[in-house]
Amino acid sequence: MSRRDPNRKDPNRRDLLHGTALAIAAAVVPIGPARAAPVTIRLGYGEVPGDISPLLFEKTEILRHYGRSYTVEPIYFQGTSVALQAMAARELDVSYIAFSSLGLAILNGGLDLKVIADVAGWSSKGHQGPEYLVRADSGIATLADLRGKVLATSARGSGFHYAMLANLKKAGLVEKTDFTVVEVRLPAMEATLREKKVDLVTATPPFLQTMERNGGVRRLFRPEDAMGEVQSLVHVARAEFLREQRAAVVDFLEDSIRALRWFLDPANQTEAAEITARFTKRPASVYQGWVFGRGDFYRDPEKTPDIAALQRNLDTVHDLGVLRRRVEVAPHVDLAPLAEAKARLGTN
Repeated sequence: MSRRDPNRKDPNRRDLLHGTALAIAAAVVPIGPARAAPVTIRLGYGEVPGDISPLLFEKTEILRHYGRSYTVEPIYFQGTSVALQAMAARELDVSYIAFSSLGLAILNGGLDLKVIADVAGWSSKGHQGPEYLVRADSGIATLADLRGKVLATSARGSGFHYAMLANLKKAGLVEKTDFTVVEVRLPAMEATLREKKVDLVTATPPFLQTMERNGGVRRLFRPEDAMGEVQSLVHVARAEFLREQRAAVVDFLEDSIRALRWFLDPANQTEAAEITARFTKRPASVYQGWVFGRGDFYRDPEKTPDIAALQRNLDTVHDLGVLRRRVEVAPHVDLAPLAEAKARLGTN
């Protein structure tokens, strides 16, 4: 038998009713709407740091909306023509796309894409673009010397491929008739050239700098020799995704600009190179001194694509016979979300 605590005060009926009412009230008082889960943006990207898109979401402390309204799932593709296939299969929402792949996507129909931002440009504002290299002892001195040779590109149908063809067309050479093109991943270009498996390779930062530092190679031509300014890579979104998730896309673009500014700031160059090294699993020394600077591709700090250059580039691909008719790019551009993102940052 238990003993009653003499200091304990037994509740009366009023106390019990009051306590019950408070408990019921606490159970039914609304606590506000539940926050919607962040939208996952499946982002296609290429070789880093040629395409730095995934790096922009590595330093999350400088982002305002990441993890709140959206998250990013980066997915690597060797070439933009392959990424385009993934877009068609609805396996991507936003992707890097070369001017060449964009033209094919527009003409083939059935895939409504909108250009929403810049990724990278070649021969812009004095920055380094791709170079086409030969062995210094190859005896190849002019484009005409490439007749009967084997040339390497990262992927057929890529911007690298068509820039190569545009230059060779100026020299009167035609693929399959006068030379052979094979696909080689950019990191493997140097070994493939030095082992004499190919006669010419496509070289981009950082592989370009490494090849020239190792010596025994020579630059033969550049994309801009035949094409002028090149809006090489743009971000495109599926129009349906853009309509359904516009708010998340605006937040994505706002954070992208914020992060890009940080990466382009010379004061952050050392840390930016370290982030790039961690992502690519290469030594930071590979990137120090040039990445995000003049030795790298040009990136508009507000992610605004050069639509006029993009149109000229598509015209070049049409002239090569790749596109069956001329493509007007303007109807396939939607920069309104980018404009909204820039306005938030006070840059519009």
